[in-house]
Formats: sequence, structure tokens, C-alpha cells
Amino acid sequence: MIRKVFIALGIAAIIVVAQSFVTTIQAPADELKGPVHWYTFAEAVALQKKAPRPIMVDVYTSWCGPCKMMSSNTFGNAEVAKYLNENYYPVKFNAETFDSVSFNGYTFKNKNAPGTPRPVHDFAISILDGKLVYPSIVFLNEQIQRIQIFTGYYQPAQFEPYMKYFGSGKYKDTKFDDYMKTFVAEIK
Repeated sequence: MIRKVFIALGIAAIIVVAQSFVTTIQAPADELKGPVHWYTFAEAVALQKKAPRPIMVDVYTSWCGPCKMMSSNTFGNAEVAKYLNENYYPVKFNAETFDSVSFNGYTFKNKNAPGTPRPVHDFAISILDGKLVYPSIVFLNEQIQRIQIFTGYYQPAQFEPYMKYFGSGKYKDTKFDDYMKTFVAEIK
């Protein structure tokens, strides 16, 4: 009898853990909601020409669990959102969109037929150098040149030093390891 109770408790614990994981990775219906003010790439480029700032591009897909976690947990963090809004033009780009992206006289398109499984957009292929990992965060400088690509999910405290390293411009004259020696985290 006691053995059955322990088995039942074990099964209940597994169910609770599984349900909390599924709840964590579900994205809001509108992926652009939240504290970060997201721009299209065209908007970010236009704004950057008037008031230069780096651009951060979040390349994601609608089916990617870690992308949803990044949107909800990391970009949903008030400190991360505040820093991004004040120091970057943040762009959220769905790697499978069928919208066109024009940049430097070239129009990037998704050349796949609608209904194609995993129809990757040419802009995602270009900005990620063909290494399609989701999520991917691409940091661009004020000249809209790629500085660095980060792949995978980062918690807010893990993301903070990178976000501030590139956002502050420290990457221009300080190695990341040296930067980390004096970095003081604000996100715990």
C-alpha cells in the first residue's frame, strides 16, 4: 500500500514539473508584446541613421521553444528591456516570415512556397551566415555591420554582460574577458 502511495506521488510530481515546463515555453499570442519596443529591420535602420545606436536582432521562429523562453523570460525582464530600449534599436525577426526586407539596395525574400515546412527567409540565412540556430541574437554596430552572433537561450543574468558590452561600445577597445573583470551585474 505504501509503495503505491509513493508511486502515485512520484507520478504526480512528474506531471507538475512537465506542466510547469510547458507553461514556461509558451509564447504570448502576439510575439511583439512585452516591455521591449521592437522595431522592424527597416525601422531600426531608418532610426539608426537619424540617431546612431547599435541594433540587436532577435532571429526566432514561431515553433522554437527556447525562442519563446527568451522572449518571455529574458526580453520580458524589466532590466533587460529597459537597457535594450535605451541603448539599442531592438529588432525581432521571424526567420520564416514571407515579408520582404530591403537593405543596401537588395531585397531579401522568403523564396519558399507557402506551406513549405520550415521555410527559411533569405535575410535570416544572410545575417546568420547560413548557420540557422534559433534563437540567434545578432549585434550590429552603428554602421549596421555585424559584431557578434549568439545562439541559444540566455537567461537575463547570462544575457546582461553581453548586452551591455556591445551596447556600451566597450567591445571597440576592451576584450570581453577584461570587461568581465570590472563588470558589475545588476540582474540577479
